[in-house]
Amino acid sequence: MIDPRFGHGLPVVAANRVTVRAITDLWEAGEAVEDIAYDYDMTPEQVDALCRAVVHLAA
Repeated sequence: MIDPRFGHGLPVVAANRVTVRAITDLWEAGEAVEDIAYDYDMTPEQVDALCRAVVHLAA
């Protein structure tokens, strides 16, 4: 979601209001999906789907 009240208007995950960029930056740096999921109270499947969607949009 994009809401100017959260993430300074950047896209955030609705469930935890963490910026998508924060998650994808960790993923791109090689952080394990399971670790990212644990840190942000998400499932590994959610993190994987989010990162794949971002890569797909960027292509």
